[in-house]
Amino acid sequence: MSDVRLITVTFNSSDVIGPFLDSVPDTVELVVVDNASSDDTVQKVRANGSALIELPENLGFGTACNKGAAGAKTPYLFFVNPDARLEPGCIEVLVAAAEKHPKAGAFNPAILSPSGDVRLNRRSCILPRALWTDKALASSDPNISTAVHMLSGAALFCRRDAYEEIDGFDPNIFLYHEDDDLSVRMAKAGWQLRLEHSARVTHIGGAGSGNSVAAAAFKAKEIARSRLYVERKHGIAWPRLRGYGRASAKLLSPLSLLSRRKRAQAIAYFQGVRDY
Repeated sequence: MSDVRLITVTFNSSDVIGPFLDSVPDTVELVVVDNASSDDTVQKVRANGSALIELPENLGFGTACNKGAAGAKTPYLFFVNPDARLEPGCIEVLVAAAEKHPKAGAFNPAILSPSGDVRLNRRSCILPRALWTDKALASSDPNISTAVHMLSGAALFCRRDAYEEIDGFDPNIFLYHEDDDLSVRMAKAGWQLRLEHSARVTHIGGAGSGNSVAAAAFKAKEIARSRLYVERKHGIAWPRLRGYGRASAKLLSPLSLLSRRKRAQAIAYFQGVRDY
């Protein structure tokens, strides 16, 4: 039996799911959770023969991840976005790192852009600035193996015991900041978070989620709502007032006057704060 269950969450991911599935080793237990796609994502997953959970509606990223992890018997869970590609040896390196660092609950491989730049989840609204990840670690140096205070959900390798101890992703977060919240809760539970850059994943980023003005506005509203939720949850002072300050800055920005897309995002962000 595999030591790793790999979970990916799809939503209209037809353009990217094929190459992703091809990058997953046959020895890994793979579960695809589909958030009610309206394209042919499900058909492509079925044709590949992968295990598939079809949700009747879009329940959000974190909830879908939890459903994909439910009932797992493997010691490790690996949450990977469908617009990513696993580089050869990635999973083996992460398993070895987990065995070497038994107090670590979760890991990020080097998450590479198509051009080879490393993407880090460096900052967070629920972490003090002193705990933000050093930008010097945004390096593809394969020797980087270090503890940090924040991880990215784009390729998140978890010890199942640690994930289950904190009850996984918060289902109240539909989209955005769910990885920040999980990282902080796991660290508070006493688990270490680590970067292991000798393992590599290439992440296209944003594919399948839509690039229209309407999609950009939807994302902006969810970002606002999720940020207010996690700030309130983690005791950040005056979250709504801070939210209105950010929304006002976006609405008054010259970019919002010049760009229809930016204007739609600014209005949606304000609505997200107002409606929370």
